[in-house]
Amino acid sequence: MNRTTSITLAAILVVATVAVPLAAASVVSSGGAQAETDSDAGNESIRPGEQFAAAVGVQNAEIEGNVSERAFGARIANAESNRTKAAVVATGVNETEARMTDLEEKLVDLNESREAGEISEGRYRAEVAKTVAEMRSLERRATTAEAAAAGLPPGALADRGVDAESIRTLRERAGDRGGPETAAIARSIAGDGVDRSAGNERDPSGPSEASENRSDDSRGGGPGNANGTR
Repeated sequence: MNRTTSITLAAILVVATVAVPLAAASVVSSGGAQAETDSDAGNESIRPGEQFAAAVGVQNAEIEGNVSERAFGARIANAESNRTKAAVVATGVNETEARMTDLEEKLVDLNESREAGEISEGRYRAEVAKTVAEMRSLERRATTAEAAAAGLPPGALADRGVDAESIRTLRERAGDRGGPETAAIARSIAGDGVDRSAGNERDPSGPSEASENRSDDSRGGGPGNANGTR
């Protein structure tokens, strides 16, 4: 099972490497059209070089986030008991929360640098777009964690210092994207897709949903097995 997961993730990385240049060009096109109609995103036009760099950055953030989400879902699916599954969920939640805090602080720093005139408007908007794209990937990870946590005993989660409410709060926090103005700036660079809610794009065949439907019984962990009832 672990070898199969490793091969799958390796294949994803190979495909991602090939897809970046093509996808980035697509994002540049859609983002540029959106920027012309979004007057609230900023008064200064972003230079073509900044636009392209931002598009590539957004695309890389989305690809890396997708690979990370699938790996997280695979770890949950491969957990052998409720205790180990709760441990995987807790680790993922803690990592997601720590990264979310970093991104929120980054937005604060960007706003301060913009107000102080330390960075151009184009660079500011490009960095905001990349940050929002990563927040979107964190929302997907939190959504995966929330779905997995729903099938676990509260006590197993509590032993790891997390609960369903805290996971839901983290998902909503990531979904806020730093506020409406920040989200609008990101859309002006990368198009509407960068701000689409993770709940509307779940891939039914992805590992995240597989982990939701996969029970401990399929591994011999039914009611009569200690692993299936912990």
